Amino acid sequence: MNQQLAFKLQRIPKKPGVYLWKDRYGHVIYVGKAKNLFNRTHQYFNKAKDGKTTILVEQIQDIDFIVVQNENESLLLEANLIRKHQPKFNILLKSNGGYPYIVVTNEKHPRLLYTRDYKKNIGHYYGPFATAKSNRYDMYGLLLKLFPLRKCSHIPKAKCLYYDIDQCLGPCINDIKPNQYTQYLEQIDNFFKGNPKDIVADLFAKEKKAAQMLNFEEAKKNMELINDIKEASKEMSVSQNINLKSIYNEDIVGYYVKNDLIAIVIFSYIGGKLLTKHQQIADLYGDVEEAINEYLIQYYYQTYNIPRKCFVNLKPSSLKQLSALTKLEFNNPIAGKHKTILQNAAKNAKLFMQSNYLIFKQHKAQTSGAFNELRKILSIDNLTLIHTYDMSNLFGKDKIGAMIAIENGTFNKNLYRKFIIKDLNANSDYAYMYEVIKRQYMKMIKENLMLPNLIIVDGGLIQVNAAIKSLTELNLAQIIPVIGLVKNTHHHTNGIVFPNKKIITLDKKSNVYMFLSNIQEEVHRYAITFFRQKTKDSAFKSILNEIPGLGDKSISKLLNHYDNIANIKNASIDELSQYIQKDIAKAIKDKLV
Repeated sequence: MNQQLAFKLQRIPKKPGVYLWKDRYGHVIYVGKAKNLFNRTHQYFNKAKDGKTTILVEQIQDIDFIVVQNENESLLLEANLIRKHQPKFNILLKSNGGYPYIVVTNEKHPRLLYTRDYKKNIGHYYGPFATAKSNRYDMYGLLLKLFPLRKCSHIPKAKCLYYDIDQCLGPCINDIKPNQYTQYLEQIDNFFKGNPKDIVADLFAKEKKAAQMLNFEEAKKNMELINDIKEASKEMSVSQNINLKSIYNEDIVGYYVKNDLIAIVIFSYIGGKLLTKHQQIADLYGDVEEAINEYLIQYYYQTYNIPRKCFVNLKPSSLKQLSALTKLEFNNPIAGKHKTILQNAAKNAKLFMQSNYLIFKQHKAQTSGAFNELRKILSIDNLTLIHTYDMSNLFGKDKIGAMIAIENGTFNKNLYRKFIIKDLNANSDYAYMYEVIKRQYMKMIKENLMLPNLIIVDGGLIQVNAAIKSLTELNLAQIIPVIGLVKNTHHHTNGIVFPNKKIITLDKKSNVYMFLSNIQEEVHRYAITFFRQKTKDSAFKSILNEIPGLGDKSISKLLNHYDNIANIKNASIDELSQYIQKDIAKAIKDKLV
């Protein structure tokens, strides 16, 4: 376990929620739920493990978590995040395996339906139901017995058994007015709110009457219904704010201030489901309200997932200003679900601050020290923006480049760039670096963008010379200095190489070594992630497109789950059948034999 992970684990709250294990590249490799996040996450490192868990733990490098209100919320959020991230150590949920709802249709003669699909215009939805304490279909059957709503999908011309046993009002033979359903619809609504007193009162009256008439079988049936209702209503009173009855995208923003820092958490609901948590700690200068305004303007200018509405605790004047500048609808909820979610976002912001405060402070101090050391080594006074490059290819194929940006000591992912090598004759690291550097700064000059104060290439003198050649042709060689990061025989960062062939070996205990090593790790992660995706796309599609019946949608599913053809070849037909039809899975196995 690395030091940063150990530090975070000690500060995880003892609350219910969902945790996400991440690997060295920041990929989510496992999503889990817990009644007590602290205890559950520590179990991975404190108790004997089976083979699969041992492999998982060996790959864990970081953790993230979201605190929720109850077990129902943790189950729903876990399902959402597994579907989004498709972690390789989870047993993946199938696309049709959502949690169930019970619906009262908005038809003239309403029905009760049991479904796993949410379609807004059908009627009023209750759920989804995730807790495993009772069989939801049994509860659905209970409701069908209690309320005389029609059971048939199409109204017939003659009465049926349900009418004879008083479980349907019989719109097939009677002229039932809409207001005759009002009492039942109100009782159903109260039932799902955990308040079934009217239903229970009616059943008690029926039980008493049956007992007086010595109809003990009927009395017993009514008492059993009463007990079932009381048990079910306990669970109905447990609310959830993970899957909302909405088809729209909405963001809820919470924040927390400690000393001179602010933590911001944004919960993003995509199609009504909580799928993403964006979080950040930053230095706070001046007024909190003003800082939130500035942050949200930048965030929604740069993000691709634009919500229909955004909820945040700000003054009306700030909300109006944000709405005008971003063209989004900003609101400050005063009650209801969105207020509850906002409070939970603020709680998560506080917990994020508590678990990362010292790490942020330490990183800031190290970065400041590293910047000062790097300025002295390179004699650069105005070191504010650094671009770092890495290249990757496989036997001259799938040639790509990647660039990351470090602005004032922090990775600025909005400035990251990916490159596919266009020169078909390029067949060396020198040629790849030359092309990428020239393309990037030719574009920046044309668009009058701010140039970096330093270019770092992941490699030795060959890569440095390629960058210098491109910059010379663009008349930038005297403006932007270039250095390379060389590695030792163990493939670890070792030193800095200059265009004049001078090499400075770095002290591995120094701040500048840690800073540059992190940069090298990040650019390699970014490049290899892009490279793997590209090689997966080309290698998979060239083989899988030859299989009859396997379309682009199914190929995309396989691309999300397997890193290479060998892994598909080793997978069983049953395993592959989780993502595609069984006959197609057999065809794939036959193809790869």
